[in-house]
Amino acid sequence: MTAPERRYCFVATGYLVRDGRTLLLKHKKLGLWLPPGGHIEPGETTDAGVLREVLEETGLEAAFVTPPRAPVMRNDRVESLHEPQRVQIEEIPGHNHHIDFIYYLRAKAGAHVPDEVRETGRDAICLVEASSRNP
Repeated sequence: MTAPERRYCFVATGYLVRDGRTLLLKHKKLGLWLPPGGHIEPGETTDAGVLREVLEETGLEAAFVTPPRAPVMRNDRVESLHEPQRVQIEEIPGHNHHIDFIYYLRAKAGAHVPDEVRETGRDAICLVEASSRNP
């Protein structure tokens, strides 16, 4: 018997970090505290997708912690993207496998990041210490 063929989709996740703490959202369907993220839209880069997802899910404008590397070739047809901290494949029951591009981000200057759990229209938001496992 042959194993079913895996199908993949691309997602991006953004760990929004500040002062040794990470912003997490309580996912309503899964009941887990997770960083913001989601599917990359057609025609969208992983850079644009992770920033869009963070804005949609938290209301915060974010920026990458590290700058993109210089392109290997320098011409008008090559653009460098930010390197993810990690890329992993996640099995999602009843769905395609996710190829997840994981980035470290920070809130842009002037953005209000909550100091404790608060409810939003979509999810609860929490900042946890880097040493914490799950709030």
